[in-house]
Amino acid sequence: MTTTDSDGGSASANSVVFALSRADIAIISVGCVAIGVALGFFLPAIGGFAARFPIPFGDIIEKLSAFDQPWVVVARPIIGAVLGIIAAFVICGMTTPLRIDDEGIVVGRQEDHPLRISRASFSTAYFDGGELTILTEGGHQAFKGDVEGKKDDVAEAFRSRGYRWGEI
Repeated sequence: MTTTDSDGGSASANSVVFALSRADIAIISVGCVAIGVALGFFLPAIGGFAARFPIPFGDIIEKLSAFDQPWVVVARPIIGAVLGIIAAFVICGMTTPLRIDDEGIVVGRQEDHPLRISRASFSTAYFDGGELTILTEGGHQAFKGDVEGKKDDVAEAFRSRGYRWGEI
């Protein structure tokens, strides 16, 4: 998700931020919880189906799905929802936000000691194997990794602010 800086932060008005929006986080969270509840609810059917195939831990899945006491039937979807919430936190926490403005580039969250690259020390940026790579003036690799945002949008954000963009 791309947003233009409007939070009144220290970045200039000409910055672009590639990060998950609140709506994106809500959709991911609802999806993970729904999948967890569904898996908890349908565990007996999934276990019976899995027992037909030679999969690892197939016997354990089949035995767990055979429990049919009333409290277990209620607990399975609740446990699935809790696991879904945990999965949503992990998924959202693994994303790397990217801020590009006229003064420099910030990779990462403010609370996680983000990487700050000034315009003066920046050399070039490009995507290499799906990962954003940022090189400093001396040719050193300052960052290589996944960031939020579509490749074309990230490239355009660099170009439109006068940063050198290269393709490999």
